[in-house]
Amino acid sequence: MRCKIILTEFPNYISKDKLNVYRVIFDDKGIHIRLDLEGTPQYFSIIDSNLIVYSKKLYEILKGIDFDSCELNKIIEGILNEVVYLLGINRTKLFEKFDTVLYNITEGKFKDIKQIKDLRKAIQNLYLDSSSLYYLCKKLSKYISQEIKDEVEFAYERAEILLTRSSDIYNIYLTEVQNELNNIIKKLTSISFIFLPITAIASIYAVTYATLPSNFSSIESLYFLLPLVFLGIILTIYLRKIKWL
Repeated sequence: MRCKIILTEFPNYISKDKLNVYRVIFDDKGIHIRLDLEGTPQYFSIIDSNLIVYSKKLYEILKGIDFDSCELNKIIEGILNEVVYLLGINRTKLFEKFDTVLYNITEGKFKDIKQIKDLRKAIQNLYLDSSSLYYLCKKLSKYISQEIKDEVEFAYERAEILLTRSSDIYNIYLTEVQNELNNIIKKLTSISFIFLPITAIASIYAVTYATLPSNFSSIESLYFLLPLVFLGIILTIYLRKIKWL
């Protein structure tokens, strides 16, 4: 059933500050409600079986609803059911993005911290929308069926799970960054580990020889270079074996 939906500006006789606090206000005209979508408050009223909406975005969402009837409780149930559906679609997309980001991080393919921040913000908005809807459901419990209550509670719990999981993504990312840094430090340490003994031996040879061999084809050059090359090869093999190189 297509109920009458009116798009208009927010009226002066309703206290927006009060509505932001209580979410639901009853007066002699009807019932006034605030819900959140994508982190933005949306307001509407139900007066004499007419649905009055105060934002274009909410109007576009609600105008396609096929209500069971235009009674107060059926209008409320229809709106809550539609919002739960929209939250479910958004939650599914965020779960997919989260899994993709998590996979890329663990595979070392992820370098953009901004994408993590944007994903975290989107998940927080979803949680705030779901918690707002859950609170609204409590306030309107006498107008809605148990089935709608269960769906709203499920949406809230799933959003909470996603928020909890997303809180670990920073730690995972930072751990991967730290591991990458540790690998770089390992390689630099390995180079020092190879060349420091060689440098020490070269210094000893430099002190021992009256003059360093200038012609590398001489036997003195072999005495000078072979221990250094041999030591470098041995240290390189050792570091490769322990997977530092």
